[in-house]
Amino acid sequence: MTNETEKKILNAALNVFAKKGRDAATTKAIAEKAGRTEMTLFRKFGTKKNLFDLVMIQNMEKMRADMEIIVNDLDKKFDNPEMFLETYIRRAVQFYKNNIEAITLTVNDENTSVDPLMGDINNYVGEFMARNIPESSQIDPQTLGVFINSYIYSLTLEQFNGRNIEFDEKIDGMIKNLNLCF
Repeated sequence: MTNETEKKILNAALNVFAKKGRDAATTKAIAEKAGRTEMTLFRKFGTKKNLFDLVMIQNMEKMRADMEIIVNDLDKKFDNPEMFLETYIRRAVQFYKNNIEAITLTVNDENTSVDPLMGDINNYVGEFMARNIPESSQIDPQTLGVFINSYIYSLTLEQFNGRNIEFDEKIDGMIKNLNLCF
């Protein structure tokens, strides 16, 4: 099997698992979405569980790397907390849009090996917020990070599920309201 075939199956599996959940997703649906046969899927991955685990592991690594890039790009680069928050929020929107399927699986399916990821991301973002928001603001950085991530996730999930929302307007409103805190 070529790497291209493996990528197609993994991408299809991520999409099907995210939309249907691990238990309801079928290998037939995954194979069809990938444009491959179930036999090819089983030859490469053995079982649906193996495929699911590999999808999760690869996407968790990607999400950690994506968040590290954001933090490294923005950490301690702003004197103005308003500009910092707006830049972080806009980058976090892209993070959530790029990773919504994997995040949805992490939040919705029983994944004991990867469940801590969202807590890890929230802790990481909380520490990042603490380094970049002035202590005089009296805003708890951990709470701020959880709020921002939760709000962006909920909007992105609505969009992922096909609901027509005013996404950009809601993000702009959140930025405006958070900037009132400074």
